[in-house]
Amino acid sequence: MRTIRAASPLSFFGADNYGTFAFASAYTGNDFSDFLLGIPVGSELDNVSQDNDGRSHHWAFFAQDSFRFSPRLTLEYGVRFEYHPGYTDAGGNIGNFDNSVPRSGRVIYPDGFAKILAPGFLQSFDACPTPAVPLTANDPTSINGAPCTPVLSASQAGLPEGLRTTSKRFLPRFGFAYKPFDNGKTVVRGGIGSYEAASLGSIFYALTGTMQSDTRQYVNVSPADPHFFLWPQTGTGGTGLGAPQYGNDYFGTANDVHWKEPYSLQWHLSVEREVGFSTGLRASYIGMKTTQLVWAPNYNQSLPSSIPYGGQPLSSRPFPNWGVVNTRAIGATANYNALQIEANRRFAAGLTFDTTYTWSKNLADNQGPQANGGFCAENSCNRSADFYGRRSEYGNTFGPRRNNWLTTVIYQLPFGNGKRFANTSNPVLNAIIGGWQTSNIFLVQSGPFLTPLLSGIDPSGTGSGIVHGRPQHPDRVGPWAPARQNAAQWILSTGFVCPGPNPDLVSCSVGAGVNAPPPIGRFGTSGVGIIEGPGTINWDFAMSKSFNLTERVKLRVEVSFVNFLNHLNLGVPDMNLADPNDPVQTPDYRCGFGCITSAQGLYQFAGARSGQIGARIDF
Repeated sequence: MRTIRAASPLSFFGADNYGTFAFASAYTGNDFSDFLLGIPVGSELDNVSQDNDGRSHHWAFFAQDSFRFSPRLTLEYGVRFEYHPGYTDAGGNIGNFDNSVPRSGRVIYPDGFAKILAPGFLQSFDACPTPAVPLTANDPTSINGAPCTPVLSASQAGLPEGLRTTSKRFLPRFGFAYKPFDNGKTVVRGGIGSYEAASLGSIFYALTGTMQSDTRQYVNVSPADPHFFLWPQTGTGGTGLGAPQYGNDYFGTANDVHWKEPYSLQWHLSVEREVGFSTGLRASYIGMKTTQLVWAPNYNQSLPSSIPYGGQPLSSRPFPNWGVVNTRAIGATANYNALQIEANRRFAAGLTFDTTYTWSKNLADNQGPQANGGFCAENSCNRSADFYGRRSEYGNTFGPRRNNWLTTVIYQLPFGNGKRFANTSNPVLNAIIGGWQTSNIFLVQSGPFLTPLLSGIDPSGTGSGIVHGRPQHPDRVGPWAPARQNAAQWILSTGFVCPGPNPDLVSCSVGAGVNAPPPIGRFGTSGVGIIEGPGTINWDFAMSKSFNLTERVKLRVEVSFVNFLNHLNLGVPDMNLADPNDPVQTPDYRCGFGCITSAQGLYQFAGARSGQIGARIDF
């Protein structure tokens, strides 16, 4: 049994209660120019009054057994049961959005906490008349082609106080080890099992302050003309907001009400063989399929359109009286397959090593459109650009790398008493040349998988690229790799164009400005993880020696280096197609898309060479 608490300060925007403006090149074609003119593409406001304080109890029960079927065959088997309720908040400061009710959805809050709901927020999405919140008594029951949105307590909605169903699952496992020959030098091992990942504080945090903090996002693009600015209608009474402005309420963020924890089915098969000289070989196939991964769409995304999003009627949205309805949904998948070959030597004659080559392929669709970072957290990597096309974001993940060769070697130098050379040296000479040991780590791997992107455009007309701030994919029209890749040009910009009716004539830098053509009603055709970045070559080296000070006390001195050869490992290139690049280095040289301006850092242990000298006493 695990008791869990997730408590942290609550914040949604940069300025929260003071309001925030967003500038995204919607009017002049340049975001900084828009800022100087004071014409934001969107604005945000909330009223945070309390922080979150979540509690949960997770339970797990398991049974396992081992059965030796014969001297050659051993079986391992077991089953595990996981029970993970959602978090409850001590102050009732959570809410959820259920998208199963067409056109209106429904919102849910914990039992007994109706008094802390924000009346102005409820009225702005046309909440159904709710006795617990008297100010909704005069709200219309139908507007903009949609019925009013029910506001229900957890018990009324048939949900636990965590506002989502409880995840529970049986997870069986099975494994075997088999020796096909009497000499015991060959072993075949295999196994298959299910494993579950617990959703913790990040998923709970998404529910906090949703219906209580009066969080709103305003679109400042005029419906009459997308090139003109529209102020939100704010006032000074009550909550500081005027009459309801339907279509602006921001729900950030919901959880899928039919929650299931992510889980993976993992399997492997390996053959191990002792070849003599204290050395063994192993060849393995490893596979894993993960389902119910969390991804992050906008439930209220419009269908693609050739009409600019700001000019579309509210009725074009799935939930007309709502703005953005972000969520942590489930259902994304990942598939991992790897071939691994390993040779290892047990310590003998002063030498031990382990060298492993891995070829792997990891594909997933929970990365969002901008899969240029590291490992995805439990709440996905990035928000999805297209609620209706998650498979368009299925592709190679940033890591692991396709090819990876890792070798570790520890070697005691053969000098001094008891060693191969100078084994009868006098005490002074032995103190100088004896007892030295080197430690080495060699790494050679291919580069991470990267995704080209665009910002400040909305080719689909769904609002995804500008109003909702999701990076967009360009169209891929040709090869991406130049004949000779270098830091100035790792990627060919000619391989990609901005999605548009005349892609050869459209500049990515125009974005959604006044000169931009109307949207073409679709997303870009370029995929996720289609470009391979620079690889890594690295040698970490250390040398150490121990001195016997007394019978029980030793002095150990060591010098060690990261990236001993100071090999330059290039970092990740600029992946934004909107950034112009001039690889010829003319007088107005600009390093943009496909250009690399930095080396890899310590996160890969592949940055500039660094060393340290240390000493310690063991007793």
